[in-house]
Amino acid sequence: MNTPGFVDASGHPLLRSSIVGFLDLMGFSQAIQSAVVPADAQRLVDRIVGALNDAREYVRRSLAGDFATLPGGWAVKFFSDNLVVGYPFEGPDAAVMAARFIIACSQRYQLRMAVNGFFVRGALTEGPLCLTDDIIFGSGLLECYHLESRTSIVPRVILAEPLRRLVAGAMERTEGPPHGFGTSVCRDIDGWWFVNYLEAAREEGRVDWSLIAAHKQAILDSLAGVKRHDVLPKYGWACRYHNMFCHWHRDAAGYSDQYRIERADESSVIDRIGEVADLRETV
Repeated sequence: MNTPGFVDASGHPLLRSSIVGFLDLMGFSQAIQSAVVPADAQRLVDRIVGALNDAREYVRRSLAGDFATLPGGWAVKFFSDNLVVGYPFEGPDAAVMAARFIIACSQRYQLRMAVNGFFVRGALTEGPLCLTDDIIFGSGLLECYHLESRTSIVPRVILAEPLRRLVAGAMERTEGPPHGFGTSVCRDIDGWWFVNYLEAAREEGRVDWSLIAAHKQAILDSLAGVKRHDVLPKYGWACRYHNMFCHWHRDAAGYSDQYRIERADESSVIDRIGEVADLRETV
């Protein structure tokens, strides 16, 4: 694990102001419980490993150009079905760049895990963190964990209030599309800002519709396997979000209505942050 940002010259762990993320695979426990036959359990392990490897490689490849000049120091750690990521910073400008990087990482990780059949929920914030091979510690991580378990609910990665204020402040200080936040973050019906992960399927102004088609199929496959009424609304939200992305890019080259998911309730109040008039609104 890459941890130089969280240790001093002698290797002693440091608690630092950071952009922090806690991401969790939705439905992981149920998947384990349903894989009662050893062969099914092994197939599940193989799928998870393949999805994680694919997501890691996609994040590295797609971010190599945009963030090549950023200073090192960010760290990531996997345990069970969880991912913790942190990027320490010093100063407001560095905080904005760290936020942009962590949001971009979350976008790409969520997208690749989703198209591999594993939907992700979690939270991002700004706060104290120490993340090394030996210790994961900090109130920033604790805030993300509580939000993931109590508030995210559906497959979305939400922005806690400290990070929401940071992003809103950066946008209000900059004219035009600032720091890439305008399309990388959305506001949901309940007021929470969340990572617009399908935006990772759009590069250099072009949408990779094959990824959108794979995302649609992953939702449909997940819905087909749901046997619990408390889980159905989570994938219903994923349908709504998927169709909103299609609506936003209905004029893009290669678009077809075949990429949408047919459902009766077409209305939505998901907004891209770049189109929201009052960024000071909170949940």
